[in-house]
Amino acid sequence: MATSSLIADVTDNRPSNQEATVDLAGEGRTAASSGLKLFLWALAAASVLGFIGIAFRFINDGGRQEWGYYAATLAFMMTVFGGAPIVAIAPAIAKANWARPAARIASLASIATAMTALMMIPLLFKLPPLTVFSEALGDDIRRTSIWFDSPDYAPHFWNVLILLTLALAGLAMAYLMALPDFAAIRDHGSGWKQRWGKKLARGFHGRPQQWEWLKMRIGVTGAFYFAILLFANFTFSIDFAMSLVPGWKDAILPFYHTISSMQAGIAFTILGIWAARRWGGVSKYVGHEQMWSLGKLLLATTLLWFYFFYSSFIVFWYGRTATDTLTLKLLVSGPYIYVFWTVFLLAFIAPWWVMIWNKVRDSVWGPPIAATMVLIGLFFDRIRLYVASWSAEPDNLELAKLSMLEKMPDTVWPDVFDVFIMVGLPAFGLLGILLVTRLVPVVSLWEVQQSRLITKPIRFMRTHVMLVGKPD
Repeated sequence: MATSSLIADVTDNRPSNQEATVDLAGEGRTAASSGLKLFLWALAAASVLGFIGIAFRFINDGGRQEWGYYAATLAFMMTVFGGAPIVAIAPAIAKANWARPAARIASLASIATAMTALMMIPLLFKLPPLTVFSEALGDDIRRTSIWFDSPDYAPHFWNVLILLTLALAGLAMAYLMALPDFAAIRDHGSGWKQRWGKKLARGFHGRPQQWEWLKMRIGVTGAFYFAILLFANFTFSIDFAMSLVPGWKDAILPFYHTISSMQAGIAFTILGIWAARRWGGVSKYVGHEQMWSLGKLLLATTLLWFYFFYSSFIVFWYGRTATDTLTLKLLVSGPYIYVFWTVFLLAFIAPWWVMIWNKVRDSVWGPPIAATMVLIGLFFDRIRLYVASWSAEPDNLELAKLSMLEKMPDTVWPDVFDVFIMVGLPAFGLLGILLVTRLVPVVSLWEVQQSRLITKPIRFMRTHVMLVGKPD
């Protein structure tokens, strides 16, 4: 490449392909540190507490309202772990080179999505059927839902099918994205990791035809995952929240639920990168560029969160019918008003204020702070939506048929078993991800090596930049 006084080659201080192979896939990969082992045991203990909380809920079932925090926790897990793989899909479609080191962290979240799908099965037993017999009317009363003229247990079947499909698509994408690394572990690893790498690599040796096959299938599974994610957020938010509240009709809620899932997925990936740099020994491969780029995406989705929330809120505010007023009171100004203001502060105001500053967004510490606030805010948002919905159990079926909420329910405060569930189930999902990283490197080796093929450090005017070639 020709150089001039403005553009010149500089020394390439990046790890070579051989060094990256040893660091990420070879015998040089260090075993789990004592700190990581202790953290894994803590996650395992928290997971046990979570399942104890679920068991207690079944043994001492006091009504639908007691399952609100369980529903909110599963919704939060689907929001975070289900949205994270989008970080691996969207930049890859746009051929963004910066996302390569972060793609593995994002794709591994699909493991926790599969766990969420399995943990949703107990909640299905507490989801009311579409029709309930009324002795006063002598006829069945059908609650409002999207399942018109469907069998009584249509939501139960389709929701588990959709979420399992989402989990399988995510697992397939994560496996395909790790396939070249399994081959590298087979060729350069040792012990049990090498044995598993040989089984999982399935004859992949990096021939041109295999790379074409791999890229095509990653694209197909990624596009399919994105489509199913939209559908999963659509059905879950309606069946497990909106349809349980008489009179709540909101066409924007599924899109609000989806955009907040993308926001949470980006936040999770940012924290994953920060943790990998801090404790995973991969600071040579991930860092400033990933933080900066994901920080801009987090700012964009934070603004979109407010846009979709306001678009939904303003319809009820100007409608001012009896059902609109009751819905607003239930979700915003009534028993969960303090939860709402916590959500508004942590999911929008605080991260927006932090990320609008260039020096903060362009740092390694700024995006993780904003990401932490976003995840906390969206956790309270799921409590606001789902705990309120599951507490709005109608006493009068005739009023429910007329889409009227008979009375405003009281605030449902969590008990110790709800705390077990809220802490234990996300810990179980995170435990699954960390256990898989003992085999698969947390940074994709083949992505790092491919990035090296199309990039070159140069000096441009008074600074150093990375020149990126156009990929195929």
